[in-house]
Amino acid sequence: MVTSEAVKIMVRVMAPYIGDTMARSAAEVHCRRIGVLESAIEPAQLEQVLQKLETGLNIFLGREKSGTVIAEVRRALQAKGSS
Repeated sequence: MVTSEAVKIMVRVMAPYIGDTMARSAAEVHCRRIGVLESAIEPAQLEQVLQKLETGLNIFLGREKSGTVIAEVRRALQAKGSS
């Protein structure tokens, strides 16, 4: 999957909970930190980003809700990957 498409999906799911700007910034920063902002993202790299995002969401949403949001992100990413 292309990283920019993955970021769009992550932002779309997280924005209702933390706002568009924060969701976009968080997703882009974590992708940049693992070096995939402008390239394709591999499943293992995507999982790294999702784990980092979940850790950050814990602060704003609590552990249970952040787990639910990241599960929703995973489902959306899987749906896009299989289409």
